[in-house]
Amino acid sequence: MSDWFKASIDFQKQMLDAQGRALDFGGQAKTAGEAMVQAQEATRKAAEANLAAWQAWTRIWGVGPW
Repeated sequence: MSDWFKASIDFQKQMLDAQGRALDFGGQAKTAGEAMVQAQEATRKAAEANLAAWQAWTRIWGVGPW
């Protein structure tokens, strides 16, 4: 009976280790996702600034609907 008990304890330890690794991976994925969102936001801001610059340029030269 002690062999079965030891085997079940070992299995539970393995399951806890696997869950810990899964949580670590989840944390890394969350961090990577946050970095991706920040990069997308920076890209959006850069595109808006580029559009505003082109609109200002066309106003200087009196062309375009802006």
